[in-house]
Amino acid sequence: MHKKLLICGDSFAADWSIKNSGLGWVNMLEQYFNITNIAQAGCSEYKILKQLKSVNLGDFDKIIVSHTSPYRLYVEKHPIHNNKLLHKNSCLLYVDILEHLDTNPELKPIVEYFERYFDLEYAEHIHNLLLQEIDSLVPNNTLHLSHIDWKNLYVFNRFINFKDVFAKHYGNINHYNDEGNNIVYLKVLTELKK
Repeated sequence: MHKKLLICGDSFAADWSIKNSGLGWVNMLEQYFNITNIAQAGCSEYKILKQLKSVNLGDFDKIIVSHTSPYRLYVEKHPIHNNKLLHKNSCLLYVDILEHLDTNPELKPIVEYFERYFDLEYAEHIHNLLLQEIDSLVPNNTLHLSHIDWKNLYVFNRFINFKDVFAKHYGNINHYNDEGNNIVYLKVLTELKK
């Protein structure tokens, strides 16, 4: 009988098979685990905390948390992605909003906020507080993942940063090509078997 695995976090861990063909690293784990995947593409760290609080963590043998950028701002409903299958629970990220500005002029105040008022130091501070709360909530054997620059951010006991893999193997399933997804899958599986 397969062990129960909870996967939560951002798009790195979301089930992209609902939108694209192909298997991401999260889907590859299904041969070894009974997976409950509540990760959401584009979500903020606050939404990741809410994901964890929405389930009984004691029901799972293993937990993976994929962490997001400290520069993603929480919103309950995204102004342009709320009807998209994979990104319906997205929060605000400057580059994403800027990319859609030409076709969505109502986003201009959000761009102005990011450019005039958004404070990186404050965002990192709040993000670190959320990371600490998540760490205090989950069991010690939880595996934490990311593929962003982790400078100035909270350090977890069990943490893998795939930043270098992401830079070399970008693609359209979980942000990776087939080779990148396989590298992530093998590393995560090895850690989960410990």
